[in-house]
Amino acid sequence: MTDPDLPPQHHAAHRRRGVELAVGLVLVGAVVVSGLYLTARPGPTFFDRWGLAAIPAVHHSWLLLAVTRLGSPFVVVAAAGAGFLATVRRNRPRAAALLVGPVLAVAACDWVVKPVVGRTFDGVVSFPSGTVTAVAAVATVALLGSPDAWRSVAAALGGTATVMAVVSVVALRWHYPTDALAGLATGVGVVLLADCAARRLAPRRDHGATVTGPLAERVSEH
Repeated sequence: MTDPDLPPQHHAAHRRRGVELAVGLVLVGAVVVSGLYLTARPGPTFFDRWGLAAIPAVHHSWLLLAVTRLGSPFVVVAAAGAGFLATVRRNRPRAAALLVGPVLAVAACDWVVKPVVGRTFDGVVSFPSGTVTAVAAVATVALLGSPDAWRSVAAALGGTATVMAVVSVVALRWHYPTDALAGLATGVGVVLLADCAARRLAPRRDHGATVTGPLAERVSEH
């Protein structure tokens, strides 16, 4: 129930956190459900066959290879550090999440989901795509770490880079389309959930709240 005595900024922030949590849970849940299905039936799905037919194979392309390098360990670590530095002064819990979230996403992909599901493409474990996971995680860091005025630009650039990564790994025939989409869901979902968890567990004073005086105690209850 909405408290009329609390400032509008607080209610808007609360709604955004709820949306962020819901999106993160849906994305990670979709990866879990898909992984369980592919554990039993690891072959290409109808969507995979359609996607492979729709996206022509391109085995040598400097552009596609350049896009996949956005998911390199160097880029992931650099993006995590940049996200931390960009937000640490105004929102320490989010800064911690942006530092750790991309690493958690890549680790979950490579060390948990891939070995458990065991799906392969051309003899290599492939679900989810580690490259797309990394690019999507970096794009999410850029979105969450950007000031409000730049957030739409970060969303456009990050979304474009992630879609290009999905197309690239399929065109290069590194992954099935479902592998690539699962990588997108893993990268975005894990970073969003890390952000929600960090802000939920952090002391209230670290959230950058601007409410003071008589309302401060009431805000702390939310």
